[in-house]
Amino acid sequence: MYTFGPTFRAENSNTTRHLAEFWMIEPEVAFNDLKDNMDLAEDMLRYVIEYALEHCADDLKILEERLIEEEKSKPQDQRSEMTLTEKLRFVVDNEFVRLTYTEAIDILKNSTPNKKGKFQFPVEGWGTDLQSEHERYLVEKHFKKPVILTNYPAAIKAFYMRQDEPKEGVPGPTVSAMDILFPGIGEIVGGSQREERYEHLVRRMHEMNIPEHELEWYLDTRRFGTCPHAGYGLGFERLVLFITGMTNIRDVIAFPRYPGSAEF
Repeated sequence: MYTFGPTFRAENSNTTRHLAEFWMIEPEVAFNDLKDNMDLAEDMLRYVIEYALEHCADDLKILEERLIEEEKSKPQDQRSEMTLTEKLRFVVDNEFVRLTYTEAIDILKNSTPNKKGKFQFPVEGWGTDLQSEHERYLVEKHFKKPVILTNYPAAIKAFYMRQDEPKEGVPGPTVSAMDILFPGIGEIVGGSQREERYEHLVRRMHEMNIPEHELEWYLDTRRFGTCPHAGYGLGFERLVLFITGMTNIRDVIAFPRYPGSAEF
């Protein structure tokens, strides 16, 4: 099953990639595990972008010319290394690299930008919540391919994500989560395998100080029968932003809502 509807953010995020209200495509598939979830998301993104390249070539040419003119007004070090078409082909022509959060932290911690203090948010070690600059480094500089990060620390992810078995060499508990990272924008998809085991779910809620009585309806879905399942969210406007080459997400939605824009 899937849903496509409005989603609301509580964070005060005033950036070119965030809206207070945006539209989310959210598939949820019974009996899927983390690998199935990644396969589905990768296939979906490839299909949509290939469709745009094949059927909207004239529109993309106009958008590419617009982007080239816009780039001319930027300092040299802030200009994109790829044209719009090259960015789209970057996704469809390359296999998505899959690696764990733990492996990504090792790469980032030992990277030249981190050692030379070039990152705005230094990567000090395991447990760091990755920022857009870190995600873009992995995609655009290190691998030069789209990236899927998996198995994040449980402490920085939602309570309903399935808890992994402890692994040697991993400093703390992780969950079966995944994020897909694209050039230019960083994260475009976030998802996970869900925790179908009732006892594990309740224990995780207690660890995060989430009152059981407020989510009795959710716990009932585990009490009275469930199955392994996984899903993800794809921000529709962020996908349109990537495909069109626009630089501000407020330009790809008819009535943008962002912090401070609603009078009532």
